[in-house]
Amino acid sequence: MNKNLNFIVNVGDRICASLECNGRRLASVNGVNFTSLESVKSTLLDMAGRYAGMAVLTVRNCTQGWRDVTALATMRRAMTAPQQASDSQPRIGNQYLIPWAS
Repeated sequence: MNKNLNFIVNVGDRICASLECNGRRLASVNGVNFTSLESVKSTLLDMAGRYAGMAVLTVRNCTQGWRDVTALATMRRAMTAPQQASDSQPRIGNQYLIPWAS
């Protein structure tokens, strides 16, 4: 079921949208050149880059007077190189350095 049937975006509508994750704003747009709600969503995801977790997408159509708030769960993590087997083993007889405590 597509719940966005009532949320129509026309070219020329003023759109204010943001994408937030863990209380931090990842991306925001203000514009009039969007053709659909999906184009707003894809623009924000492209601007946000890679993130992991639950994000909140808020889209406000200032021209028509509606607002849509959607939760997005994603696993868009950056690819990391596999760690060496020696790095993952606990050290014996050495003290760990804690950067924030020194």
